[in-house]
Amino acid sequence: MNATHQYLFDAARAARLGDPPPPAPGTHDLAVLRAARDRRRFARVLAGRPARGGLRTALSRAVLFGAVLFGASRSGPSRTAPSRTASSRTAPALCRRPAD
Repeated sequence: MNATHQYLFDAARAARLGDPPPPAPGTHDLAVLRAARDRRRFARVLAGRPARGGLRTALSRAVLFGAVLFGASRSGPSRTAPSRTASSRTAPALCRRPAD
């Protein structure tokens, strides 16, 4: 049973008992996310850290750590097309059939 089925059961039960129907699934999702964000910010203030910018700082640290760890440049991969030479079109020596 998913949330929609449960909502329909609860709405039918509320209608039968004369109670107000429950809120539809997803009605208060944004309010819950905002409340969680506000609580996180408040906890950061109590801990003496800046209330904003924590996610951006963590992501930039992760990007920098990944660049150092994997040896990539911070600007990202090069967007130049690979050169087309005759050697790139031929199979390696191990894949070729021996000459008869």
